[in-house]
Amino acid sequence: MISLILAAAVGLPTNCTGCSFSRRNLEGANLARVSYVGVDFDGANLRDANLRGANLTGVDFSEADLRGADLSGANLTGVDLSPAQLRGARFRGSNLTGSDLTGDYLENIDFSGDGLEGVDFSGADLRHADLRGARLCSRNSDGKIGCADLHGADVRGADLRGVLVCSSSRSGGRCEPVDTATLRRETRSNLDGAIL
Repeated sequence: MISLILAAAVGLPTNCTGCSFSRRNLEGANLARVSYVGVDFDGANLRDANLRGANLTGVDFSEADLRGADLSGANLTGVDLSPAQLRGARFRGSNLTGSDLTGDYLENIDFSGDGLEGVDFSGADLRHADLRGARLCSRNSDGKIGCADLHGADVRGADLRGVLVCSSSRSGGRCEPVDTATLRRETRSNLDGAIL
């Protein structure tokens, strides 16, 4: 409740669909647990903002400054973070399924335990990123596996131990470790230098 009051204190609604906060200066804003669906934050300054547990489905963060922002536990399904400034941002326990992080600088970012199915990391700098136990792949009801796209990403030192493939809820919703050969094939990356 306090975070919702704080969102209102900076002149923002706590729930919004399709709003535009493009190019707004929201540095340090407390937007924890807000619900912003399809909102435009293009070029906004969200440096050091608190977005913990927020529903940010389909949000456009392209060219936004999210350095030091806390997005832990946020629903970031289908967001556009390409290109965004993400140095020091925290994503632990977030759901980024189907999001675009093409070419982003993600060195040392903690994605452990995150939902990363279908994320486009192509050309991204993932050096020393922590992806341990992340749900990187999904298996549809026909048994076909699809993973995040790591084509052309720099994964040197990235920790991919325990990466999971999860079945759809119609297929039991179980998660299990994905084998290295499948991971290489489905992510379109030879994973050179990654910790497997």
